[in-house]
Amino acid sequence: MSITLIVIALLAIGNAFYAYRCVIGTRGFIDQYGTGEGSAFPIKLAGSFCAALAFMLVYALLTDIAGKWELFTYGFVQATLLAGIGYNTVNGPWAEVEGVVATKEAYIAPAIFAFLNAVVLYTGADVLYA
Repeated sequence: MSITLIVIALLAIGNAFYAYRCVIGTRGFIDQYGTGEGSAFPIKLAGSFCAALAFMLVYALLTDIAGKWELFTYGFVQATLLAGIGYNTVNGPWAEVEGVVATKEAYIAPAIFAFLNAVVLYTGADVLYA
């Protein structure tokens, strides 16, 4: 199995993990970060994006990644934006709100996702851009 397919599988697993945590394990997510009861819908909303991407990544693995560069470009751009937003949030006034538990996960996890998408875009270029 090529490095590209292995990395796509890692991306699918990672997105499925966060989809589960946000959509099914919402209570645990709220408790872990102290975001309050009103954060349930935004957390589930974010989880739906992770779930959709996980499904699309699995579909790409089961079919063919040829021509699917947009999927990984979207993943790269979204994760890069979230890494920056997460960094600013963890180091901003929100992190000072009583009860909120701001962690580096807010920017480290998306940075890893961005890197993995970049790896796919680079190592799979000959097939993705076909």
